This record gives sequence, C-alpha cells and structure tokens, in this order.
Amino acid sequence: MSKVHKFGQLMLTVVVASSVLSGCSYVVKSGANVALQFSEKYIVPPILSGGDADMACSTGNALTPAILATKDMGADPTRMAVLLYSAAGMCAENRALDAELRYLRASKDGKVTEAQDARVEQKRWAALAASRQYAGYQLFAERWQAKYKYTLGDSCPAMRKDLDQTVYLIGMLSGLQAMTNDINSGGAVNVPKDIAAIVERGMACLDNTKYWGAPNATRAVIWTLLPGAGDGKPDPTQTLQESMKIAEQKGVRLAFAMNAVAAQASGDDVKLRDALKAYAASRTDEKPINPEFRLFDAMAGQMVQGVADRYWTEHTGVRAGDDGMTVFWDDQGTTGDDELFSDLPPPAEDVGEPAVDSTAPSN
Repeated sequence: MSKVHKFGQLMLTVVVASSVLSGCSYVVKSGANVALQFSEKYIVPPILSGGDADMACSTGNALTPAILATKDMGADPTRMAVLLYSAAGMCAENRALDAELRYLRASKDGKVTEAQDARVEQKRWAALAASRQYAGYQLFAERWQAKYKYTLGDSCPAMRKDLDQTVYLIGMLSGLQAMTNDINSGGAVNVPKDIAAIVERGMACLDNTKYWGAPNATRAVIWTLLPGAGDGKPDPTQTLQESMKIAEQKGVRLAFAMNAVAAQASGDDVKLRDALKAYAASRTDEKPINPEFRLFDAMAGQMVQGVADRYWTEHTGVRAGDDGMTVFWDDQGTTGDDELFSDLPPPAEDVGEPAVDSTAPSN
C-alpha cells in the first residue's frame, strides 16, 4: 500500500471519528438543554409555589451539583443554578443563626469556652452561606452580562421573560446576602463590597409593584446601611413603608423582612419591635399569600423569625415564642408561652459577653 493511500485512509478515519464525536457532543448538549428546559418549565414553578423553605433549601443542597454538571455538557444551567444556590445558601444561613443563638446564650451565662466554640461554628456556616450565594451571584452576573451585552448595575437588560426577571431578582439578592454573610464570617470568602452599590442601582431595573415591593425595599435598606448610598435618594423609611403596603397586597412579604433587617441594624428597640409587629399583622388569616411565590414569602418569614429569635435571645436567653413578635418580655401581662417555662429557674443575670469575640454580627 502506497504512502499516499495510507495517508488517505488515516485522514478518512480522522474525519469519521471527528464526525461521530461531534455528533455525540451535539446529542449530549441537546439532551442537557432539553432536561434544563423541562426543569425550568415543570420543576421550578412548584419549587417557587411551595411554602416549605426548609424543603427548598434541601433541594438546593441535593440538586445544585447535578444542575451545574450540565454546563460541562455545553448547556446553560444559569437560571436553575441561581435559584438552587440561593436555596442552598439559606440552609447554611440557618445553621449560622443557630450557632449565633448558642453564642448569645453562652455569653449571657458567662460560659466562655462554649461561646468561643459557637462563634467559630457561626463563622464557618456564614462562610459557607457566603460561598454558595456568591457562586450564584457570579454565575448570574457572568451570564446576564454576556447575554444582554451590558454591565450589571450600569444599565438595565431588556428582560422579556418573567423567569429571567425572577432570576435577576434572586441573583441580586444573592449577591447582597453573600456580602453580608462574608462580613459575618470575618471575610473568609472575600466577597467584593461594591456588590451593595451594584445591587442598589440594579434593583431599579425591576418593576417594584410587580415584584411585591422587594426591589425598592432592598434599595432602601442599602441607603440606610451603606454610608453615602442614600444621598439624593428618597427617604428610606417612607420607601420601606410604601413597599410593605405593596408586599401585603401582593402576598409576598420580602419588604417586611428588609424592614426588620434595617430596624435590627439601627439598634433602636422601638423600630425593631414596630417592624416585628408590622410583619405579624401582615400574616393574619385574611391577608393573602401569593400562590405562585409562596417560597419567597416563606423565606421572608424565616428572615423575620431570625431577627425576632436573635432579639429575644440577646435579652432573655430563649428564642421568640409563638407571639414573640407582638408581645415582649417586659410588656405588662404574660405571653402565651410563659407556661412552658413556669417550672424552670429564672434566666441568669446578664454578666456581659466573654472576652473572646465580643461583637456578635447581625444578618
């Protein structure tokens, strides 16, 4: 066989192999995209309409790696992954809160070693939450900037699909949460601090009424907490109040959670109690819950409950009871949960925090 003939056979083999492999790659990519489209159409809506935030966070822990695997197959898992990363971050946030409450109880009782251990645990969970949320934010930012050919926070993408707008909201909130949890972790993840300014500008791209007052409520919290961010902007308190009215009407109470976070950060007991009472009043039986977005309403409830539990634990050593957002330990009369503790000794006097890491962060 001549060298020319052998070379021709080799080239033919290469061409055939390349065609087969390319075909397989196309089939894999197509299959991954079909699976993602199926998930976005038939799996995401039930997740968003489900009112069990803990189940959603478990779903995020379980499914995020599988959904991300489709990226190596040539598919785009961004929309699913951003939602799942956010849910998985919520799991770690809840564990960080539990550790923080343990820290507060140990500090109140003067148990130095346990307080130290609880602070270490809290920082680790906060770092994990920040890592997950920042990963979701980065995935969202990279994809949205490439897809819409714009710079996040500098202009607004022309998002026509409701799912894209919802993912935009989740991605922005994930970035802000990642920054907050990174601060709580002591900077373990190195989340850029300029995310807050990007989120403040970017939230203006969403319809505030359509998205339950959450965009403007988020901006108002940033105006309150970030020095200089509120210059030339509307009054943050009034903005939060207006957003909470929309949230109550629309049945998704994220704006109430933002209000509680801002009140907690202010250190003003009156503001904090008013924020907790406002949320409790918004959850009476006659007030609606949006059936399409029960998950967001449930997440808001967890955020407010965390604020209430932290507030009660700082002062009494125990979490807020069932009526702990409307009746407080120093109010006249008793709360509905007092009988649960009638046989227990009174809580120890506040002896101050041990000299370990004296500043307990707040989310």
